[in-house]
Amino acid sequence: MIATADTTVVGFINSSMELEYTEYKAYDGGFIELDNINKYTKKELTDILASFVNLNKEDIEVFS
Repeated sequence: MIATADTTVVGFINSSMELEYTEYKAYDGGFIELDNINKYTKKELTDILASFVNLNKEDIEVFS
């Protein structure tokens, strides 16, 4: 993974022994107001974020 202020690139060797990559451009998405961060589980926070940016919760993968 490499990153600059504007771009993050994730690269890996795929099964065809090629260097495959995905490039992510910086985009300021904003803020989601929460009552109290300690009230939410990781799954609840993931669900809130996914629904807020209009992603199907069944199609996402959480990495941390």
